[in-house]
Amino acid sequence: MIDIPERIVNLPRSGIRKLMEIALRDPEVIRLEMGEPHFSTPHYILEKLKDFYWQGEIKYTPTVGIPSLREKIAHHLKEEKGWKVTPEEVVILPGSLFGTVTIFSSLLEPQDEVLVPDPGFTNHFYQVELCGGKMERYHLQEKNGFLPDIKEIENLITSRTKMILINSPSNPLGVVFPKETLCQLAQLAEEYGLLLISDEAYEKYVYEGEHQGMFSFINEDNLISIFSFSKTYALTGWRVGYMIVPPYLVKHLAKVEEYLIACTSHLSQKAAEIALDLPKEEVKKMVDYYQGNRDKAIELLEQGGFHFFKPQGGYYLWIDIQEFGLSSLDFCKTLVKESKVALSPGDAFGEGGEGFVRLSICRKREEVEEGVKRLVEFRKGRK
Repeated sequence: MIDIPERIVNLPRSGIRKLMEIALRDPEVIRLEMGEPHFSTPHYILEKLKDFYWQGEIKYTPTVGIPSLREKIAHHLKEEKGWKVTPEEVVILPGSLFGTVTIFSSLLEPQDEVLVPDPGFTNHFYQVELCGGKMERYHLQEKNGFLPDIKEIENLITSRTKMILINSPSNPLGVVFPKETLCQLAQLAEEYGLLLISDEAYEKYVYEGEHQGMFSFINEDNLISIFSFSKTYALTGWRVGYMIVPPYLVKHLAKVEEYLIACTSHLSQKAAEIALDLPKEEVKKMVDYYQGNRDKAIELLEQGGFHFFKPQGGYYLWIDIQEFGLSSLDFCKTLVKESKVALSPGDAFGEGGEGFVRLSICRKREEVEEGVKRLVEFRKGRK
């Protein structure tokens, strides 16, 4: 047997996956722990894809993606957001999560620091460490509306700091950053010569206010924006996303992506290309449905006496469970055992998540409603 590196031995399992494995053992469990839309791949995409599929010409592609998709994304960003992006700045990914691992693998020297939000998407935390970097957490606190504290972030910056990661609408909190916050973050990145990584996977799922990407507020040399087709178009299993990269970095990230993955699935890229033509009302139906789920869950939680954060966007509700006197993980294990509802423990999203749980609203309405009712009954039984 070979020795396993200490950094791998000490790498924690995802708390979300732990709960998923428990939930899968019992078909009666209502599964509100995962952030996967319940919608199937839109029929429009499948129908339009048939001709390409049956031709059988599904091949290797350029590492950065097929030209037609890169061109279409650039056009889409200009039409929808007013962003002036060239096709050469668009890099296609096998899922948006691969964007961050490519960035970290390409640009981090040993012990370079990346500032990450806590609570935040934990995969980003450990990607940094797996790529030889060092993560430093900036804290998203309820007293600040779970928005970044710019002074705290500035105080964390050292000579080793290389990047700041942001996520809006955020996972797990559902916070949508206002223009003022984006401008402050942009100014900070430019002043200290840092790369700002903007994860915008939930861009379409905004229920209050509007999503404003970072691109309009910062020098493009200081920014990489990452997008997903998984959430907007219900293409989770197709594994396709993209990032907008400054011209001086494209060739370097492409080299690393080439060695890690060669290319994103040709079939998935064609599905993404078709998805960009999906009628806007089809996307709006999905957004409106999950807003309805959010509103119903909020109504039931308020009636049940829970303290929670009302999300402005995203797929999740962030619920305070400190009154129960249990760790987040123990609370979730007890809930799934006694009430057959699976939620994600808050500490799966960082130290600041202890004492909270994440409830996914991206399921069928009846599942969300019944799951929240069971959560409320669980609380009544503990009083």
